[in-house]
Amino acid sequence: NISVAANPLIGGIINGGGTYFHGSTVNLTAIPNVGYSFVNWTENGEIVSTSPDYSFTALADRTLIANFSLNTYSVNLAANPENGGSVSGGGSFNHGELVVVNAVNNEGYIFLNWSENGNVVSYNPEYSFTIQSNRNLIANFQLITFNIQVSANPVTGGFVGGGGTYNYGQ
Repeated sequence: NISVAANPLIGGIINGGGTYFHGSTVNLTAIPNVGYSFVNWTENGEIVSTSPDYSFTALADRTLIANFSLNTYSVNLAANPENGGSVSGGGSFNHGELVVVNAVNNEGYIFLNWSENGNVVSYNPEYSFTIQSNRNLIANFQLITFNIQVSANPVTGGFVGGGGTYNYGQ
């Protein structure tokens, strides 16, 4: 009798357990569920294989455990430009966990969006998502600019200059 189980139970599917004739080949397969990875096969707490496909000759009753681990992902954050603002909420998270990241603009800047691989993923400075893979998010900020228009009054009174586009604080 070859007994098999998953640890944790929701970690994956195990094929190949059952009753075998003495001397026959047993082929076990461990298939991780979404969000899990296969770790190893153990028997009485001892590792017997680190491959999800484990074959052996049936010589006695055995109880084997397929061990799985919940996937962990990284959320890396950056500000663009660096002095445009601050970001928070990054780190390491388990598969399926809700992640909330925040962007706060510095004085003289406005928040534009969150992007990943050049694609906008949110226009909200507080962006939440369920994690299913590693993420590299960029909070994009823009320096505030002003258009200054000048004119003389009366027009014939003289020449004025200095109008144009200026950055915040300039």
